[in-house]
Amino acid sequence: MQTGVMQGHFSNRFYSMEQTFEDQQQARRRAAFAAILDQHEAGLLRAARRLCCGNDDDAQDLVQDTVIKGYTAYLSGRFEEGTNARAWLLRILTNGFINTYNHKQRWEDPSDIDSLEIEGKISMRAAKSDQPEVAVMIGKLDEPVEQAIASLSPELRTCVELVDIGELDYAETAKTLGIPIGTVRSRLFRARQQLHRALYKYAEQRGLLPSQAH
Repeated sequence: MQTGVMQGHFSNRFYSMEQTFEDQQQARRRAAFAAILDQHEAGLLRAARRLCCGNDDDAQDLVQDTVIKGYTAYLSGRFEEGTNARAWLLRILTNGFINTYNHKQRWEDPSDIDSLEIEGKISMRAAKSDQPEVAVMIGKLDEPVEQAIASLSPELRTCVELVDIGELDYAETAKTLGIPIGTVRSRLFRARQQLHRALYKYAEQRGLLPSQAH
């Protein structure tokens, strides 16, 4: 009888220790997530505004949804600490935007950059530094740039946001959007073409174009 009482005592004590450790872990994760959010929330809001074409209400809702999902995932240990928190939050934000958009209409993108390159119809070999539309976006995004990005279709806008602004690679972007890498390249190609036309004069005025040989 006494043995059973002792076993129950140790069992309860062990359970209490487990609870204390778990509480400490959760408290640490809450503090860590708060620090991450403090660092990246402003950037998330800027990205959300671009995705939502400047609509502040939609952007605020998108960021709030991102924070809730990110907080839940972080507390459950689904974020690998030490990895790129900015990219992780940006993926959650973009997925939230896509899910909202998918309620309105179906995403379609029949073209594939890989097949077009094989056929020799287009080239994607230019470095980012040689593309005025990308050079503009590497720095601070002024109003003309924001407007040009907002003019893109949602499919193209998300790719620009993730790759050219968020600096995710093609594989990460493809995984986030649930599309082939070739489609990411295709959308980026078309987005950069449109942005090139919209921002060429602006980039020229800002001295962001590569110097031309005379």
